[in-house]
Parts: sequence; structure tokens; C-alpha cells
Amino acid sequence: MEFPSHDERVSTVRHGEMHLPTPAYSSRQQWEARAKWLREQLLNSAGLLPLPPRTPLRAHIFGRIERDGYSVEKVYFESFPGFLVTGNLYRPLGKKPPFPAVLCPHGHVREGRLANNLDERSGASYIGLCINLAKQGYVAFAYDMVGYNDSLQLPHQRITQEWELWGIHLLRLQLWNSIRALDFLYSLKEVDRKRIGCTGSSGGGTQTFLLTAVDPRVTASAPVCMVSAHYQGGCFCENAPGLRLNANNVEIAALAAPRPLLLVAATGDWTQHTMEEEYPAARAIYALMGAESHISAVRFDAGHNYNRASREAVYAFFGKWLGGNAPSNELPFTAEPPEALRVFPDGNLPPSYARGDAVLEALRQRDNEQLRNRFPRNPQGIPAFRRWIGNAWAHTLAVEAVEPVQIEVLSEQNVAEPLPQKRIAFRRRGTGEVVLASLFQPARRASGKAVLLLHPDGTETWLHGETLLHRLLNAGYTVMTLDAFGTGEHLRRYGKRELKGNFPETFNRTDMQWQVQDTLTALAFLRSQRGVWQVSVVGTGNAGWWTLLAASCGRKVHAVVADLNGCDGSNRFFLQNVWVPGIRRLGDWATATVLALPAKVLIHHLSAEEARRTSLAGFAPAVSVSPVQASDGEILQWIG
Repeated sequence: MEFPSHDERVSTVRHGEMHLPTPAYSSRQQWEARAKWLREQLLNSAGLLPLPPRTPLRAHIFGRIERDGYSVEKVYFESFPGFLVTGNLYRPLGKKPPFPAVLCPHGHVREGRLANNLDERSGASYIGLCINLAKQGYVAFAYDMVGYNDSLQLPHQRITQEWELWGIHLLRLQLWNSIRALDFLYSLKEVDRKRIGCTGSSGGGTQTFLLTAVDPRVTASAPVCMVSAHYQGGCFCENAPGLRLNANNVEIAALAAPRPLLLVAATGDWTQHTMEEEYPAARAIYALMGAESHISAVRFDAGHNYNRASREAVYAFFGKWLGGNAPSNELPFTAEPPEALRVFPDGNLPPSYARGDAVLEALRQRDNEQLRNRFPRNPQGIPAFRRWIGNAWAHTLAVEAVEPVQIEVLSEQNVAEPLPQKRIAFRRRGTGEVVLASLFQPARRASGKAVLLLHPDGTETWLHGETLLHRLLNAGYTVMTLDAFGTGEHLRRYGKRELKGNFPETFNRTDMQWQVQDTLTALAFLRSQRGVWQVSVVGTGNAGWWTLLAASCGRKVHAVVADLNGCDGSNRFFLQNVWVPGIRRLGDWATATVLALPAKVLIHHLSAEEARRTSLAGFAPAVSVSPVQASDGEILQWIG
């Protein structure tokens, strides 16, 4: 059999401006399993799995202005200690509570929540939206995107790759702000907690469907000019690493099911195909949930907007599902001047509120404290730790467990020189992957023991001279070597992957994530070999990281030997050698080590300071951590 001509992971690269069709689901059970995975993936990509503690809001409401039928006030509160959410709270006057409530996240229009463009084709007025909602009997809260208007602590831009290692980025800040904005509405006595809606356009539409997807307290939602299979959003606040691996915005919006959902589209933007494609795809998911009547869609002949026609469609939708008094047309309104609505019109924050990296460092320290408090001190604490962090860990590595029955062999070739071996191409059934490996049999078998032997340059490195491969064969081990994704023979055959477009990690796994997945797939293949009953895994150089991370997910190996390639614990090291967004938030190699138990785990070749950073003494003798690079003899002794 010839080796496959291409690996789809190299030949097909996803990005946010390509057509990403929505899969069809055959049953409610199939969709519910998919929905559970999607919600976890969304929360984890946002750095919010497990959810952080909800700290006191310390809300301030002030500057009340009363007008005909409504009032408007200024608001600020803390989504986490030291970080402010700012906005305006609109309330009905002359009506009796409890009131339904609506969250109104704005889009990337320059004026943000203070936008009041009344152009009938491409206008957007969040002021008009909120005034009308309040006159109809809703409490409406319009709040700032990070870096807009009164959100003065951070700019609205990429926070840097280094922070993404810690799961800290714009999408995390904004989604957590939205969750806490719901908490703020819950804190208001006049709000009916069973009737809370959410609506926004463009980037505010993204916030609308993301919040609705992860927080069941949203009763009904109306994302405007955003839900598309043709474009997924153009800002870092909409594109966290890992958010849309094999997913699109239509699926994410459908996570609202069976709660009421209105898709508002326009002929002049990327939602132009909504009535023909996105709405039917989402409606099919609602039908599986027995809630087809709960989803609707409208499309207007307009540009990208939140214009009057779109707002009136949303009023009617909320009137139906939340019980507000929706008129047939938008009521006239007069906008307050922006300075009257600004929370901090002079640009000065209250005392003690920091700006810039100090805000992010405080968040990182809170994450570290949460991890430190949960981290096990001995093997008895591992089950609880695994329940707390396990799903987040798998989503961060972007890997799936593999069983031998899932393996499909694509080709096999026997090669005599320089060492007798069987070169094999295989994959996980149903994928377009190609995993390349070589299988070596010893002259004398060691009672069914096998080793997966990894090197960052692949099989060829092991073949010449007296290498660890030769010593393992002489000791009677069956040995498999791997040319993982983008390395060795895989790189020579299939070339280097060219990532296209903005936000590549939003839509594609990193090389390291694919290398860990290939390691898991190879371990499953090796376990399937006749006569093999005990498998160990050894990785040298940077392949030691694939070894350790795969073992932390597979948990079906006897022994692990992981060369950490001189890790000094710096962000620079991780960016250059272990580019897995979010891994540092969850504890990187220390977490991987304890999750790999009950295997015997030898960690070696890291800086002395890094070896001391997390004490794993409570796991001895199953775990050994040494800054010194292990010799071949020590490796043989450990796996023996």
C-alpha cells in the first residue's frame, strides 16, 4: 500500500472568512453531547473553565436622570477585584415591578454604548434601544466593551501572546463582564429573574450569543447582524484561541436551544444568507429539542446595522417571550448628550483602580491562587483535582482520547536498512489525519513490554549509532518511533502547514497540540499490537513535552520519561517550545505530571529553579523530578 498523498491537517487550514458549514445532527442525544462539548470548549477558550469565584460586585449606581416614562443612571461595578464594568442603567417609570430585563452589549461602533446613529440603512442606536425598552417596561443595562468609553483600564486590542499562555485575553474579560452583568441585574430587586433577555449587534451580537450559550439565566436572545457561516468576527474580543475548532457561530448560537432565539440579518453584510442557510441549520437543531417554534429570523434590506427596523423586530420578539409592552413602531426619543451619560467624564478612575498590565497580573495571581488551593499534595487528592480540572485540561490541549478500535491502518512497508522495521501510516478513523511511525521488534521479547520512543526530529534520529532505540531493542522491548505532525518524515512528505488569515489559533490546533494528539494515537496503536500488554513512553528534547502531555490524558501507560528540554519557566520558553494557549493557567508540567499518575513519571532536564517551583515530593516514589538530563541507563532503569 502506498503512503497517503496528503494530510488534511496540512492541506486544509481553517480561518474566519471562509465558508464553515454547520453539521447536521441526527438525534437529540447526538446534539446534546455536542452541545456539552461546545459549552466546555467555549468556556475553556475564554479562560473560564473551571469558572472563577464570583466576588462581590461593589456596585455604584448614581447620577439619576428622569424623563418621560423612564430613568437613566450611571453604573460601575467590579467583575473581579480591581476591574470595572461601566455602563448605563435604564428603568421604567410609572410602572409596577417586577420588570423583565435586557442586557445590551454594543458592537465595534466608535461611540460604543453611546451610539445614536439614526441612519435607516446602516445606523445603530443603543441609546434608542435602551430608552424604548425602558418605556416598554424593561430594565435595560448597556455596558462598555473593554477599552470603550468609560472602560479605561485596558485598550481594546490584543493583549499579547504571552498573556494568552495564561488564558488571559479580550474575550475572557468581556465574557466574564457579561456574566457579571447578569449578576448585577440579579441584584436589582425590581428585576424578574425568570425574564432576562440579551441583544446586541455585530461584536455585541457575538457577546449576545456567547453569553447565552454559557449562561442559562438568559431567557431569550436576539443577536443582530452576526450569526453567519461565512464570517466569524473580526476582533480579538470575538476570537479566543481554540474557540472555533471544528465549530462555527451558527452552532454556538444554537446552544440557546430550547430558549427563544431571534436571528436578525441584513442583505448588506455577512448575514445575507441567513434565511437560506444559517436559520434552517439552527432551526434543525431546535427541532431536535422539540422547540422549533422558539426560533425565528428576519432579514432586512440594509447594511451592517442595528437600525430602527432591526430594533423594532427585537422589541416584538422580546414582547412575545418576555412579556414587555411592545408597540408596533419605535417610540420617539431624545438622547442625552454623551457627557451626561459618561460614568467617568473626566477620564479619571476612582482611587486604587490600576490600568494596563497591573490589571492582568492581578487576574493571573487570582488564577494561581485558585490553582494552588486545589492542587493535590499526595495521590489521595488526585481524583478531586481531576474532577475539577480534567475537562479544562483536555480542552486546553485540544486532544481526544483514542482507543485501539478507533485506529485505521492506511499503509505498511517492511524496511530492512539501517534497522529492520515496519513503516506504518495510520489515523483515527473518520479523520483526515496521517500519523507516521516505525515499529521495531527485538530479537528477544521482554514479556510483552513496549516503548513509544519520541524525538522532535522523528525516527531517523534513532537509527544510526548506539542510540536508546538500540538499547531498548537489546533489552527485549518492542519499540515504536513516531514522526509526529510537522516533524521528521511527516514534514518531508506533507510539508509545513501555512496558517492563513487572522486568529489562526481560533480555528486550528497548534503544532504542539497536534503532536500531542499524534502521540495519543500512536500509544493506542502500540497497545493494539499482538502480545503487547505494557506500554511506556519516552520523549527526548522537546518531544518530552508531547510525552508528558499525552500521558496526562491517556493514563494507560506504565512509565513516562519526559525530557523538558531545559524549561526555565519563562513565557519565552513556552512560546518557543510549548505553544499551547492557556496551558500556564492550569499549571503546565506540574499538572500534567500528577494527571499522568498512576504511571511512574520521571521528569528531567529543567532548570533547578523550575524544579523547585512546584514541590511534588508528596508523590514520591512514583514521581521523580531532576534538573539533570537522564542517561540512557537511568531511563532503562525507570521504565523497567
